[in-house]
Amino acid sequence: MTKIDRHFIRVEGRLVHYRRAGRGPVLVALHQSPRDSSDVLPVVHAMAPYATVIAPDNPGFGLSDPLPDGPASIDRFAHALAALLRALGVEKAAFYGFHTGACIANRFAALFPDLVTGLVVDGFLLMEDAETDELLAHYLPPFHPQWDGGHLAWAWHRIRDQGIFFPWYRREPSARLNRPRPDLARTHEQIMEFMRAGDHYRAGYGAALSYRPAGDMASLSVPALLFIAQDDPLVRYLSKLPALPQGVTAGTAPDRAAAYGVITDFLCRHLPDIAAPPPPAFAERGVTEGLAWRAGGQGDPVLRLHDLGGAAALLPPPGPGSWLAPDLPGMGDSDRVADPGDIGAVADAVAGLLSTRGWTGRVEGWGYGGHVARALAKRHPGLITGLTLHPGLTASPPDLRPSEGGGYLLAAWQQARDAHLFALGDGLLPDPARLQAEAWCWLKAAPILERAWRAMAMAG
Repeated sequence: MTKIDRHFIRVEGRLVHYRRAGRGPVLVALHQSPRDSSDVLPVVHAMAPYATVIAPDNPGFGLSDPLPDGPASIDRFAHALAALLRALGVEKAAFYGFHTGACIANRFAALFPDLVTGLVVDGFLLMEDAETDELLAHYLPPFHPQWDGGHLAWAWHRIRDQGIFFPWYRREPSARLNRPRPDLARTHEQIMEFMRAGDHYRAGYGAALSYRPAGDMASLSVPALLFIAQDDPLVRYLSKLPALPQGVTAGTAPDRAAAYGVITDFLCRHLPDIAAPPPPAFAERGVTEGLAWRAGGQGDPVLRLHDLGGAAALLPPPGPGSWLAPDLPGMGDSDRVADPGDIGAVADAVAGLLSTRGWTGRVEGWGYGGHVARALAKRHPGLITGLTLHPGLTASPPDLRPSEGGGYLLAAWQQARDAHLFALGDGLLPDPARLQAEAWCWLKAAPILERAWRAMAMAG
């Protein structure tokens, strides 16, 4: 199986998260909106045997900070990509982009042809002015958290209808896509990414919808494949391509599964002859063996472990001293690298992170994190110099696993609210943006909540 590492870097003051796999020459893979770099994992897996694949979260999506306030233009995204590649030390690369990522890659190749050895534009829009104006007017309504969670009911139908109609807001026979019922798991994944992007989703989408790619396509000076699969709702634009220069061709495939063979073949023939430099070290954020972590401060070290359904980002502000705060397995941005129902196994996974980082010190834990802290001190006493434990969740969490109709989203919102209204503390609600982050974390933890809660109860 392809080993995919996850990294962070600061570029022009913004935090950028990216996935990296393989070795050798560089291929940059760019995702669609409102997804993150996990959306291009099929390309990452297909190309990792031949290249170092770097797949960033586009600005404002996934774990990457948004661009500063300004116009939603594709040029800003292309220049942000150029700044990222400079920071990573990448001199030349091949590029793959899907939908919004295709717009960014196409514009990047037009602006920085000397950096591009090959280009695949997978899915594009070639619209008349009236169609562009209509989409910009209706496709991107604001998405702000509401106190009652009603925005999540809207998000459910917004994302689900995108797989039924194009455009999603035109719910009529002429806009109906020839597709089966939307897959629940995929709908849930997209809603999670939509929730995390928040209103910033409009910048990425808006840049793509505003972009007029025909002129750049007609003047490309790099080898390029302008591609749309037959099962892509954008396939009608394939016939609207302008006259293309030498070395630039149009392509298609019967469906998405067949598309990757065509795309991989083209990219393998147009990789650069320069190997990728190693990833720069970064001390603030990272993912080690599937455990996401944050770190900061100076002085005496403290390990901070969050409660069930939480994440390091939701902990109270740290006190003085240096600190390290991982997202526990299956929660926050961490993979399920250990069974959350086995607190000893979770403690061992955390100990592995500590050993990798050469860390020893005091541990501060909340609720479930406190149980992990005790197990860590018992199983790995050489790493721990003291414990500080805080109370946490006091009632069994509900079943928040995805279900048709989207009601589980509102249940997660209520869980986030009730944790403030009826738990220890002042009983006051934080602002809706904070509740949105907490509801997202409850939804991420949904598959492991029951087992982890039972483990807490057994631990006493």
